[in-house]
Amino acid sequence: MNEKHAYILLVHENNYVLKTLLRLIDHVDNDIFIHIDRKKNNIKKSELYKLVKSSKMYIMKRYKVNWGTPSILKAEIFAINYAINTGGGYKYFHLISGADLIIKKHSEVVKFFEQNDGKEFVHFGSNQYQSDIKSRYDKYHFFVKQLGRNYKSAFWRGMETYSLAVQRRLNIDRTRKDKFNIYGGSNWCSITNDFARYIVDNYKKYIKRFRYTQMSDEMLIHTMIMDSPYKNNLYKPGFDDNYVSCMRYIDWNRGNPYVFHKEDYEDILLSKCIFARKFDERVDRQIIEMLYQQLRDKE
Repeated sequence: MNEKHAYILLVHENNYVLKTLLRLIDHVDNDIFIHIDRKKNNIKKSELYKLVKSSKMYIMKRYKVNWGTPSILKAEIFAINYAINTGGGYKYFHLISGADLIIKKHSEVVKFFEQNDGKEFVHFGSNQYQSDIKSRYDKYHFFVKQLGRNYKSAFWRGMETYSLAVQRRLNIDRTRKDKFNIYGGSNWCSITNDFARYIVDNYKKYIKRFRYTQMSDEMLIHTMIMDSPYKNNLYKPGFDDNYVSCMRYIDWNRGNPYVFHKEDYEDILLSKCIFARKFDERVDRQIIEMLYQQLRDKE
């Protein structure tokens, strides 16, 4: 295993946030792996390669990703496996999106993960959340793709409601066949080389059970780590919904999640976290520029 870090980016648009993120993580000690949603044709690989001067960057095979469906899991597992096989192992794998920014300088990131070497940075929702996610899993959700994120279609909402009603009437409970418990939280995480290998070696035992499940990307890694010895290595164990557990600064109180503005600049820099989401130049470009000027490697 080498001492480098692998940054795995799940991307669906080529915007100013993504370009800024690439510049900030561009370092000889970092390798960058990008998965671009195959449905998106507005991203030119050549433009992305021009932004990266020091890192090795790989743009991987593309899968169609539909919100809330297991297609996200397929892309994530493929990306982790690709990074392992390409780089031969890394100190840490960081799974982030194209709407995220790193909010600490490279030297601070390296120091933090050296001090916490071997810890797994995985977020878990509250105890109530752990109970609630079982409703996404214990019944079959056949229309997740058709419903999408906003549930706008009255027809597919009706089909979903009817399907769930029939399953309740038949007393269907998918958990009866399982030899593991379901857990969940944010899918954005930072994990060790050992746990990354454990995921790619063992995910097939779990992933078939997540077909027809809502938001399965927020369950697989959490369920696997809690069903393994790696649960003893969690940086912040427990179900308190604290995003410090995955070192992501995310605000769900002001948005879904909240998009940061320039007024949040000091709070972001004072955060203990390594990453923050989310950003959108259409909402506030200045905060992105301010963070870049503060964090760019000037050495």
